Amino acid sequence: MNHSHSKYLSNFTNWSEQKRFVNFTDKDADFLKLLHPFAVEYADSFVDRLYDHLILFSETKRFLGDEKMVSRLKLAQKAYFIDLTSGEYGEEYFKSRIKVGISHQRIGLPPRVYMSTYCHYMQLIIPQIYGNPAFDIETANSIFLALHKIINLDQELAISAYIHATDEVISRQTEEILEMSTPVIQIWEGVVAAPIIGMLDSGRTQQFMERLLETIVATNSPVALIDITGVPQIDTATAQHLIDTINAVKLLGSQVIITGVRPSIAQTLVHLGIDLSGILTRPTMAAGLKVALDQLSIKVIDSSKS
Repeated sequence: MNHSHSKYLSNFTNWSEQKRFVNFTDKDADFLKLLHPFAVEYADSFVDRLYDHLILFSETKRFLGDEKMVSRLKLAQKAYFIDLTSGEYGEEYFKSRIKVGISHQRIGLPPRVYMSTYCHYMQLIIPQIYGNPAFDIETANSIFLALHKIINLDQELAISAYIHATDEVISRQTEEILEMSTPVIQIWEGVVAAPIIGMLDSGRTQQFMERLLETIVATNSPVALIDITGVPQIDTATAQHLIDTINAVKLLGSQVIITGVRPSIAQTLVHLGIDLSGILTRPTMAAGLKVALDQLSIKVIDSSKS
């Protein structure tokens, strides 16, 4: 089982609570067992009817164009249908339902599609419950109620897993975007540069500060250029984040030069009462690099003029 599935196993105790919450009992499991012989006997027919229904809609039809995939899906659906009435609703059942939600998220199947599929399950099964001469009305009602409970539980698990898997994707993408928008690179021996694009919030500042400090230590750089050309506006919080970063860099014994300070940004900082008097600033990255090289006593010679 992969990492996403494993995360849910730590919440297995909640599965017992979920069953208790909807009052799913051992008696319900016993009533579902009464439906199990029917599920085994008619599973193939049931799944075929289900897919005959799904193929009618463009939203689901696009997932059913490959015969091998359809064959695999039908086998999985058959196993699911039989498992639904197995009478065993412990850890293995829990894991299989979690897998359903994560798998659907990975292939891009919208939740409304398989939520509607659950509804179709009920439409196909209910006539078999009440039309079975072996069940009196009281037994049929109990089977129906038990089926309703377990399907509700299945839906909750699948949706929760789907949302969790989606959140993980969003989280990874957010981290990748942050890394791209706050790169820290060594542009000269002893000089690192960190161009900032967009606004700085607390979370982004923390990541930016960590990357900057790690790069300074790794490259043993005494000068760091922080370029704010790509910052659309400065507010009090953003300015404070910058100051915190500068102070952290100073604790490492390195010098910070802020570049890309436009007139509008300078005016805003003045209006906000932000004191940058003790911090070197330059209007462009090139000007900031020249100051950094001067501090390091490095002279750059234009070979084209020699």
